[in-house]
Amino acid sequence: MTKPGAAGHFEFTLVSSTPAPPALGDNRFLVQVSDADGNAMSGDLSVALEMPEHGHSSPAPEVGFDPENGVFSLQPVRLFMVGLWRASFAFQGSLDGVPLTDSAVFELCID
Repeated sequence: MTKPGAAGHFEFTLVSSTPAPPALGDNRFLVQVSDADGNAMSGDLSVALEMPEHGHSSPAPEVGFDPENGVFSLQPVRLFMVGLWRASFAFQGSLDGVPLTDSAVFELCID
């Protein structure tokens, strides 16, 4: 799944999930943030997990970065109930020395 950033600076891609597709319980996501040319970006990535229909959240997963593959690893992504989950990503990075922020939202239906 790929989404353009709300500010239009970057593109957010859910490269993979374990298990695939995302399921009830603890998951691991690999996420890539890319510039307009498709180059993987490093920077600070955070995610907020919430169930909008229930009004509650899940603890934020630990985020690590693999510079060799240009992906962020998020774990555990704790999806503890069936239903609609919203993963709101926020990214801070720089492009040509200019600091930029961007965000994207992914929605996942867990059954």
